[in-house]
Amino acid sequence: MLVRRLLNTLATKYKRIYITMDWWLLTFFLGAILSLFLQEVPAIFTLFLLLFITIGFFSHQNLRSSSGFIFGALWILSQAYLYQHLLPSSFIELMENKQTVVIEGEVLSNQVNALNISTSNFKIHSAKDKANSTSRFNFRVHKLNHQRLESPITIRLSWKNPTIDLAQGQILSLAVKLKPAHGLANVGTFNYVSWLRSHHIAATGYVINPKNKKGQEHSAKEVNVADSLDKNILLIDDITLRQRLFDHYQRHTPNHQLTPILLALAFGERSLLSPELWQVLQATGTSHLIAISGLHVGLLAGSVFYIVMVVFHYIPLQSSSWQRFNLRHIAIILSLLLATLYAYLAGFSLPTQRALVMLNLYWFSRLLAIKFSAKRLMLSTVFIILIISPFSLLTASFWLSFYAVAIIFLSLWRFNYWLNKGAVLWRFIKGLLLIQVTLTLMLMPITALFFQQISLVSILANIIAVPWMSVMSIPAALISVMLLPLSEPLAQGFMTLSLQSLTLLWYYLELLSELPYATVSLSLMQQILVLVIGIIAFIMCYFSPFLWNRMSKQGAFVLLSIVVSVSLLSAHSFNDQAQNRHLLSNSSEKRSKTGVKYQAYYGFTPWNIIFFDVGQGTSVLIKRDNHAILYDTGAAYPSGFNMSDAVIKPYLQHSGIEYLDKVIVSHSDNDHAGGIKKLSDEIAIGQVISNDKSLFTPTKSLSEDIMSETKISSHYPEPLMDCQPNNSFSWQGLTFDILWPLAERFSNGSVKSDRQQNDDSCVILVSDQQGTSLLLTGDISSKVEQKLINIYPQLTADILQVPHHGSKTSSSQAFLSQLSPDLALVSAGYLNRWNMPVPIVRQRYIDNDIPLLNSAELGQIIITVNNKGIQTQSFVNDLRPFWFSY
Repeated sequence: MLVRRLLNTLATKYKRIYITMDWWLLTFFLGAILSLFLQEVPAIFTLFLLLFITIGFFSHQNLRSSSGFIFGALWILSQAYLYQHLLPSSFIELMENKQTVVIEGEVLSNQVNALNISTSNFKIHSAKDKANSTSRFNFRVHKLNHQRLESPITIRLSWKNPTIDLAQGQILSLAVKLKPAHGLANVGTFNYVSWLRSHHIAATGYVINPKNKKGQEHSAKEVNVADSLDKNILLIDDITLRQRLFDHYQRHTPNHQLTPILLALAFGERSLLSPELWQVLQATGTSHLIAISGLHVGLLAGSVFYIVMVVFHYIPLQSSSWQRFNLRHIAIILSLLLATLYAYLAGFSLPTQRALVMLNLYWFSRLLAIKFSAKRLMLSTVFIILIISPFSLLTASFWLSFYAVAIIFLSLWRFNYWLNKGAVLWRFIKGLLLIQVTLTLMLMPITALFFQQISLVSILANIIAVPWMSVMSIPAALISVMLLPLSEPLAQGFMTLSLQSLTLLWYYLELLSELPYATVSLSLMQQILVLVIGIIAFIMCYFSPFLWNRMSKQGAFVLLSIVVSVSLLSAHSFNDQAQNRHLLSNSSEKRSKTGVKYQAYYGFTPWNIIFFDVGQGTSVLIKRDNHAILYDTGAAYPSGFNMSDAVIKPYLQHSGIEYLDKVIVSHSDNDHAGGIKKLSDEIAIGQVISNDKSLFTPTKSLSEDIMSETKISSHYPEPLMDCQPNNSFSWQGLTFDILWPLAERFSNGSVKSDRQQNDDSCVILVSDQQGTSLLLTGDISSKVEQKLINIYPQLTADILQVPHHGSKTSSSQAFLSQLSPDLALVSAGYLNRWNMPVPIVRQRYIDNDIPLLNSAELGQIIITVNNKGIQTQSFVNDLRPFWFSY
């Protein structure tokens, strides 16, 4: 009796500790999440205060289980504080002064060679141009201007036409120009700053190649590094094992269009994937299959374990020395070693880290005979990952991977009875189908939130692709890696086998990707709708037995059906609206809706001015009643990066705008007009207003397309219209008065049709029926400013787009005095080389008591004009006011 009581007491105590530990891990995770909602990282004093509070909570037995909440927040915030103070003040001063510096350190990124792919079995025709290439790599800095840093700093560099054959592990001395970690800050777009934080990158920049000029001089501030500016030197050629293995493997890969996918499966290297390959993978929802993660690491570990156990089972080991070992333990150790090696080949990326941590926890619990429930396994993995890599919390892959694992565990638990019925083969097939269907459906809401789109064919794609690649493509790729040091012909045979299996699968994936509505892009409201549907479906699928009776289930099913029906109807009506909006816009212009008539018919409705953060460029969207006009498109670069894809298109999708009534291009400079061609290829445009006829040459007008097919099947706009006063127009109750250039500048040839100067910029005054006005100025100089105030002596504006990004040749005192704006907006690049807006112009706006909002400091700026007046929001202060977003 005494022994039984003792055992019961111990069991109760163990259970209490078990539950307390789970709760502590959960609160740690919740505290880490809530720390992300702060606008600023607390000062060091506040962090120490939180530390003492945490210690106090942990010391008190009744509060110990809740101390994890404060500890989780403290851990993330303390790491954020350390990240923000990684760069020494002297380093930051050099960056802000835009000085060239010499750094010494180690190349961290695996480097790839261009693929020479000549086959044409597929629609993929791309390879890197070695002659005019740009290498991008992470670099760990140990020395700055020959002075050793207290702690190494990781930076990201680009190097155009590198003079050294880069390789991971090399120690280099480089002349570079750097900036602190920064990125474009716009709603609905990729947050580059968060990505840099998640990889612990403190600065970005580029390598300066030597200049073949004699007598080059440097300023006094650069005298310490002047001797090194013309030299980018390889100090130590200590190439890592991973780089050597990758180079060896790549040299022996067959000449095949899908070779980039083979390299992604074997080494996690995805930089060689062409846009065409990415398009098929994203359209079919199979991108996760080429990102080495839990599926790949688990497949390798499980295969090694069972192969070793089978070998030991069929090979008699009579020696007494073998009998002293637990063969299962040997299989586990070999499984862990090979999984770790695979993670190393993949560069220990964040997904492989998570998979490796969970695998180690599972196997060690088996080795030590510790009971680890699925809940404890997940919570422990989250805890360890956040300790190792706290900023992984900012990545989409963190949430997708853990949510996917949770769905797998929940599905196996919820449908356990059904899965255990039938023969072994039938149970396996049921389990495979169940996991794939539940993963695809349940991941749709979170995929919609992170990527603003969902794949409607992902179930059909993954239900074939996952088992096919798990059985054929991935094992063959891994075997080829292991065999390469032993036998190159045999390794190439398995490479070919993997590629052939991928080829057969690719035909199927391409077929699915070409189906209508294979992928659906979602606006913010549609994302929320998908999320609501997902939550209802999640509750009905996993928790209905505990919450509802049969009547409640039926009611929930009816509710879900209604929500789905409404979402489909709204999507259908939204598409119809997009298709007919051009006709509506034309008819509205034919009726010549002036501001007075518009207000009398519709009443005053708010309108928005979206001032995009496009770096050193300009792009402004004017939006009213879900209609939009774009003024300038930002820049496009030789690398293919352009502001249309990076900023404008994502925001239009986020806002549910599928059609632009007009696009106005102020002049032909790249930072204003670079994105027009790309934009017109992907977004339906009603009309382009520009004085540069070479910017866009339409082959078919959108109005003709609508009249012939009654649907938008082409994105080509109507013929270009000149930007001159005679072409002023009214739109949605707003008046667009074109003030410059004047008509006579066209007649005397001052405005060139192929290339305009800054002073040829299209200047437009936008005003509403209440008299609120916006002046769009392009890049005009003070010379044109003076002409404008002479021609239009009554010209005023409430909101001013600062001319020429705030250069010293614009924003004259006379111009500002006459306009007397309430607000001025300047679009400038962060730490741009011209130092725009220049200090003298900044001071001029201050002296005139005009608030100057800079996109380089505030990110995207949205101005709302309504009955209450002018309301301003910025990305940094209002739209995404979180410490990790900027």
